[in-house]
Amino acid sequence: MRAITDESLDIREVPVPSPLKGDVLIRVDFAGINRADLSQVAGSYPPPPGASNILGLEVSGHRVDTGERVMALLSSGGYADYVAVPGGQVMPVPDTIDQAHAAAIPESLATAWSNLADVLRVGDGTTVLIQGGSGSLGTIAVQLARELGATVIATAGGRKRCRAIEGLGATAVDHDDGLVEQVRELAPDGVDAILNIMGADVGELLPLLAVDGRIAVIALQGGAVSDVNLGRMMVKRLSIHGTTLRGRPTQQKESIVRAAADFALPRFADGRMTAHVAESFPLEKVAAAFAYVKQSKPFGKVILDVGTGRG
Repeated sequence: MRAITDESLDIREVPVPSPLKGDVLIRVDFAGINRADLSQVAGSYPPPPGASNILGLEVSGHRVDTGERVMALLSSGGYADYVAVPGGQVMPVPDTIDQAHAAAIPESLATAWSNLADVLRVGDGTTVLIQGGSGSLGTIAVQLARELGATVIATAGGRKRCRAIEGLGATAVDHDDGLVEQVRELAPDGVDAILNIMGADVGELLPLLAVDGRIAVIALQGGAVSDVNLGRMMVKRLSIHGTTLRGRPTQQKESIVRAAADFALPRFADGRMTAHVAESFPLEKVAAAFAYVKQSKPFGKVILDVGTGRG
């Protein structure tokens, strides 16, 4: 089968994976591109022990055994014609969603759910600040937080992207135009939770939290070091959580996928939540797709069309 590994962005021929007990073999239609894939190619985010070095953390496709349309959360292996994945990380694709948009859901949904619902305890009566609201994760996270009952504030760059975020149900703030001041004006008593993708700005954002506020750091796009005022944390009983999804045990990931799917799939099916695809590239154009992700700040997910070019 065709596959793209972290050794190069060229298509190579590798064996079709052999499913282990409990695995599902999927014939891939589309694969979602995540910044973790770019980091893996750069050598800063290796796959977990035992995982393939084939890139790709999410796919849509068809089960080989039943032909059912499915989408799945992966540890690796999505940039290929076939992938084997634990059955508990596989979700059915709602009838109202096509395969391209289905590929934009699994990783972002599982990440958003594990942080917003489990770590940050977002729900009715809470206010949450989501960084990067127009990105592949952010577009899902904004909608999920809204459906959980929260008041959502989300960041983006530029008026056009801010307007698009507001269409998802959030109040948008331009991160290049005094983010802290804008959030303070919108939430003078502080926000209850922050979904952070920058890392280095955690210390600057802590004053925006209300008493007993929580912040989850899920990416380090701005750097891994931050100056944190521990006294402020103690007085306001604040908490900082660092989380990742990819390296968790299979049982944990399956539990997250089940809970996220139970809540969100009916909402995707009836249109209350939507997956946003910014652009689609053929598998052989993965280098161009990576460049697009780096340079163009896409609204939503960039995906690879794997099935169309298959022989």
